[in-house]
Amino acid sequence: MKSNLGKTLRAIRTGKNRSLTSIADNYLSKSQISRFERGESEISCIRLINILDKLNVTLDEFIILYNNDNKNSKKNFIDLVNYIRKLYFKNELEKLKGLLLDSKDYNLNQLDKIMIKCIINTIDKSISPSENELLYLTDYLFNVDVWRYYEIILLGNCVHSIQYNSLFLLTKEMINNYIYSSLNKNNKKIVTQLAINCLIISIKNEEFQNCNYLISEIKKLLFNELNYYEQTVFLYTEGWLEFKKKIDGGKIKMERALKVFSLLNEQDMFNRYSEHYKNVIDNVK
Repeated sequence: MKSNLGKTLRAIRTGKNRSLTSIADNYLSKSQISRFERGESEISCIRLINILDKLNVTLDEFIILYNNDNKNSKKNFIDLVNYIRKLYFKNELEKLKGLLLDSKDYNLNQLDKIMIKCIINTIDKSISPSENELLYLTDYLFNVDVWRYYEIILLGNCVHSIQYNSLFLLTKEMINNYIYSSLNKNNKKIVTQLAINCLIISIKNEEFQNCNYLISEIKKLLFNELNYYEQTVFLYTEGWLEFKKKIDGGKIKMERALKVFSLLNEQDMFNRYSEHYKNVIDNVK
């Protein structure tokens, strides 16, 4: 299949008024780069990154430009996730269901369809993945050596369908093996959110030993980060755990988190956690 990667590279190079000579070296000649730009040959990822370094362009920036240049091609997984998110928040259930029947705009594989069923299940309990489908999903995730955006999102959207013990073990695998880039911290942010979600589920299941592990790992993930949403949700969740275990200070942490949401005018978050706080306190009385 003819690649358009070279076309994007040429657009970047000419846009910076750089000649082929200026980016060629002993490993990649002018003619090799020229053929790549015309789509007549391929080059290795290492060679491409080397060229991008010479052009002062990150790989993330290159991928964004490439995707912008190829919007008419089949939509990718990120497009699918964004589309699902849009439908979910608009509560357009029938369109979500429609993805399972007609996915001509997306190349959906079996894992994608299982994920969609898990998402729909949070709205409509009549639709859910089968036991065999969940087994297929967890088998796939347990065999992943390096967790990329795809696997992280896959797990994140299926947490409420996966059996707890498997969820906890998969969360551990994800935390230990996700791809991190200081240039793009998106993966780390999502991993943090999923670890907090697993902590919440662990508290509900009173799996306190697992909670201790997750708290330790979440603190590492949040160290030197300015993610106020994750920091505040974690503060509340840690306080809830301490309150549940009758440790002094837990209630104060929950109240501090609520105050932060209020000060930041995060009304939806404030309302959601205020309701949870009220239920927690009332159940003790």
